[in-house]
Amino acid sequence: MVRPIDLQDNLAKTQAVERLNQIQKAHGEVGQKVVADALKEKTAAEMEKARASEKMDMVIIRREEEEKERHDRQQKRKKGRKKDNGAPVEHLDVSG
Repeated sequence: MVRPIDLQDNLAKTQAVERLNQIQKAHGEVGQKVVADALKEKTAAEMEKARASEKMDMVIIRREEEEKERHDRQQKRKKGRKKDNGAPVEHLDVSG
């Protein structure tokens, strides 16, 4: 049988053990929350980095397209000049 002193001692320790269990449970939950928050921040940072990369890619593509258009216009001008310079010019005599 259980002695009365042992029962009284065990009851006093029950509250302390219960408090310890609550602290350990809260500690686990806090740890999970910290990890989840860190993961959210990392994900947000990576998304922002990806968006910045996409914007930079669009700037590069736009710049390349503008350079190509400028080059094409220059080529058309050069072709137009060659046609004018290479063709014989006929003069019409209106004094006569």
